[in-house]
Amino acid sequence: MAEAKDSAGSNEFYRQAPYTEAFDIEYPQEPVEGKMNTYRCKSCKLITTEINGRLENHKADCEYRLQRKA
Repeated sequence: MAEAKDSAGSNEFYRQAPYTEAFDIEYPQEPVEGKMNTYRCKSCKLITTEINGRLENHKADCEYRLQRKA
């Protein structure tokens, strides 16, 4: 009989290299009023699906983006 693989931590793959450099999901978010399960960046107000985990997808004048680049 085949043994079950230990999948502990498999849902946090993005916290391991090289994903830590590839995804930026630690920015402050706020819910979009009137839309269930829809969030946006508190600074530039772009929807998280538009940002798609990439720092360069925030608006050029986004306070969070500028702070991270510094």
